[in-house]
Amino acid sequence: MSHDNDVPIPPTSAERHSTACRYCIVGCGYEVFKWPVGEEGGPSADQNAFGIDFPAQALGGNGITTEMHTVIEENGEEYNVIVKPDDDNPVNNQWSSGDHSVRGGSIAQTLYSPENDTEDRLKYPQIRIGGTLQPVDWETAIEAVAKANELAMDRNGPNGVGQKLYFYQFVENTYAGTKLHFDVIGSPNWGGHNRPALTPENPGMRNAGLWQFAYDYEDTQKADNVVMVGAEFYENKSIIFQEHIQLGVQDGATPVHIDPRQTFTSNYSQNNDGMHLQLEVGTDAVLLSSVARHILEQGWENTEFIEEWTMRERSTIDDEGWYQKEFGQTFEEYQEAILDEPRYKPENAAEITGIPAEDIRSFAELIGKPDENGERPNTVFLWEKGLIWGFSHENSAALGNLVLLTGSVGRPGAGLSRGGGHQEGFWVGGPAGEAIGEHSTQTFTTSDGEEVTIAPDTDERVRNGEILHWHVIGCDPVRGSYNTQQLRNAVRERTSGPQPQSADAEEIARAWAERMDQGGMVLTNQEIYPRTTTEFADIVLPATTWGEESDYHRWNGERRLRQYSGFMEGPGEAKPDWEIFSMIGQEMGATDMDWGSADEIFEEIASEADHGVHALKAIHDKAQEEGKTTAEKVSEMDTTGIQLPARLEDGELVGTDRVHQPDEKVPGSGRFFTSTGDAIFMQVDWNRVEDVYEELKPDPSNDEIWVTNGRVNRLWQNLYSHTRDPQIIKRFKQNFIELNPADADRIGVEAGDLVEIRNDDVYNMYGENTEGSFTAIAYVTEDPPQGQIVPEGTAFTYWLYPGQVANDIAPAYLDPANPNPSYKLAAGEVVRLGESELKEEMSFQARNIAPE
Repeated sequence: MSHDNDVPIPPTSAERHSTACRYCIVGCGYEVFKWPVGEEGGPSADQNAFGIDFPAQALGGNGITTEMHTVIEENGEEYNVIVKPDDDNPVNNQWSSGDHSVRGGSIAQTLYSPENDTEDRLKYPQIRIGGTLQPVDWETAIEAVAKANELAMDRNGPNGVGQKLYFYQFVENTYAGTKLHFDVIGSPNWGGHNRPALTPENPGMRNAGLWQFAYDYEDTQKADNVVMVGAEFYENKSIIFQEHIQLGVQDGATPVHIDPRQTFTSNYSQNNDGMHLQLEVGTDAVLLSSVARHILEQGWENTEFIEEWTMRERSTIDDEGWYQKEFGQTFEEYQEAILDEPRYKPENAAEITGIPAEDIRSFAELIGKPDENGERPNTVFLWEKGLIWGFSHENSAALGNLVLLTGSVGRPGAGLSRGGGHQEGFWVGGPAGEAIGEHSTQTFTTSDGEEVTIAPDTDERVRNGEILHWHVIGCDPVRGSYNTQQLRNAVRERTSGPQPQSADAEEIARAWAERMDQGGMVLTNQEIYPRTTTEFADIVLPATTWGEESDYHRWNGERRLRQYSGFMEGPGEAKPDWEIFSMIGQEMGATDMDWGSADEIFEEIASEADHGVHALKAIHDKAQEEGKTTAEKVSEMDTTGIQLPARLEDGELVGTDRVHQPDEKVPGSGRFFTSTGDAIFMQVDWNRVEDVYEELKPDPSNDEIWVTNGRVNRLWQNLYSHTRDPQIIKRFKQNFIELNPADADRIGVEAGDLVEIRNDDVYNMYGENTEGSFTAIAYVTEDPPQGQIVPEGTAFTYWLYPGQVANDIAPAYLDPANPNPSYKLAAGEVVRLGESELKEEMSFQARNIAPE
């Protein structure tokens, strides 16, 4: 926190840096002001760096709170830092200037500083010697990582090395990390922070040619309907909701929320003449396909769009690739399959999903029926983890099919997009397809008996012993994977073998070789803070993060590319991730990873990115013309940035407001991302997953209920920064589980009780079922004014709370064709342990009250 409750005014001499929020996909624009402690500006516009008169209006973009200010220390000197929302940014300035989420408004408190609770940042490289992590120099640490790779590859080829890397933390870092893994090492065993394989998160859309971030935020203001599936927009994407969706609803758009819970967004939708389709957990594909069936039965499909923009020949689809051959359909095949499946009749679907047949038909009419003039409704389809982390192919295909069936894509007020997650900064820097094709040990058997090599489930290869050196960067897989209790047990066992007794290189190699030969593995953890995974690490590499050292680049949910300026030093000897990857690569003999800065990497990326939805070459070419680097050109765009793909029109640099427009504005591509530029309908076969669904469903005879999970407004992901901000964490000092009062009464639980959620039969597609459990505070609200947030038989909990991990009971079911986990489909028995000390401190009021 700052020295006191007074926030100093920055003088006109203060440094100003442009950036964007470090958290969610919305990507609000932010400004950073930095100046020496002891200097201060005045209240007149000509006396301060903001250029405004104080006092300022609280919602005018310059109302600074204590959470937006901190003091950092560099070279023995103290500096004030203010991180505030930019009041001149298109993302967070549609309704109120300088709007921000509760998370974004407290970014300053996450900066490394003697003023706040960040002292436990990792500062020095460490190696576990004699069972204890001990500081070493960087040269010793990098040599040790390279030696671990060498030992693993000597025993199991490139498959002996696994990498677990974030998808989001800037293109410079992900490019360097994947270049090390796929190019220098050549291993197929790669996983992202939220899934264990290099797979599309929405396979039923991506393989249909649909992009997952295809709209412009303002489309929700121009839409007739805003459909939100499996996403709590108010809580998790506050600014999208407040600055864009809300304006659309006020202008007449109909909001529709599809979710098993009755959340704020659900009640807001109903209070504004919209719909809440409160389906049974896991039945999204049946509901959406039933909606499609009614559209087809009524003849409301967009025939003109379908005939012009979807593949009509079976042979063309088959030529697209094995996935399309297996799951792709012509419109006629899709229509026949939907109409022939009795479970997709609204009355039958109602029994499976819990949604009344008349509501299914009403929703179909809302998005499908043309008006009396033949004009079709404009619908924006938004979805997130509630859809993705169920049955990922069936769910994403069913929603993608609705987009194609209605033609609601690529025009103002009509489009599709994910609604959540991190901002995007993933760029593959090596031959991933080649490494997977040549070395992956995971296959999928198609319906005609063909064995197809697919991206491997890396976490399972940690469990089964294939991976001998696991390099984990910027994520915490022993909390963030599926069936994590079993994964932690496996990692604990496999890293507990022989330990080096000194930092001597030969001694380190001896101990690790002996451990690998006994079936163990070595774990390298590259991080900013100690995490659960760090407890098992043999090597710890301290990294810098947002705002430190380097200028970085990534894009938000409307593909808005910005520069994230570096404005402060990192702690101790911490280094940028790209530099750490560079050092490892060069130690292993790479001659093309000797970058001198992150800007050099960005230049390398941009110079070749001449096609696709993230085309950057136009920025590079314009920068070259003006005698600048690509990074310098993006910096000039400040917090507004540019929406990708970037193009040159009449010599001027322009962005692209939305993807899938009829005039094909994506360089090197047609309207849709297929070889012909036409989209593909995808098979949605409930038979494919029904048996698994029946196994995953709670067993009432064992007092089980659904235990679904997700985020809440105040907290972000695995709480890497929020556990260190008292103003944020005080709302939820422990994990919580929302229970319906009927379930709470049945098991004898009151609000504030400490409970354990147990499952002694966690589904495991790879072998015998396992067991898992975690604890939480029971959150029970009696008689809330707008309905219970969870229905009877369903509970909701935070998914990555440290030490109380919901994924400990998440099933090991991953789609066989595209190994994405089903984190949302967990079940368990809730057992009272006793009364919590938080019972009198924590509020258990309703969290779903929306304005009426």
